Amino acid sequence: MPVAEIAMLIGGATKAFNMCKAAVNAGRDLEDMGAYFAKFFDAKTEIEEAAIHNEKSSKLLRGKSVEAQAMEIMLARKKYEDMEKQLRELCMYTVGAEFYQDMLRERSRIRQQRLTRAREQAERNRLVRDGTILAAMAGCLVFLIVCFVQVV
Repeated sequence: MPVAEIAMLIGGATKAFNMCKAAVNAGRDLEDMGAYFAKFFDAKTEIEEAAIHNEKSSKLLRGKSVEAQAMEIMLARKKYEDMEKQLRELCMYTVGAEFYQDMLRERSRIRQQRLTRAREQAERNRLVRDGTILAAMAGCLVFLIVCFVQVV
């Protein structure tokens, strides 16, 4: 995943976080900010999907070093976790800890389903891509052998 895409994910999460914080400070109810919370939490899923994509993508076609991609993902996770901690505190002050814990359980269940699907899709994509490359290389090798045998 390119740097720009990870930066966009964190930028979107930051914007949603700032909107939630401003709305709470202005006295709005948590229910009024559902869309902002959804955008914020969607960013975490997308960051995790980026990590899975990085982990499962074809090593032949990566543009960056694995270390550079890992650093980008870890920095994005760290920034997100810092914002999430502050958002959790806002939630606990406005609607209570029980609501927040229930929301986390539901989020965890849904995220696990999505990440499982993302892992399966990334694995399938990698197998197809690598299989296609290997088949093309084998075809070229057979072609070269046939040409060599005909020349000799």
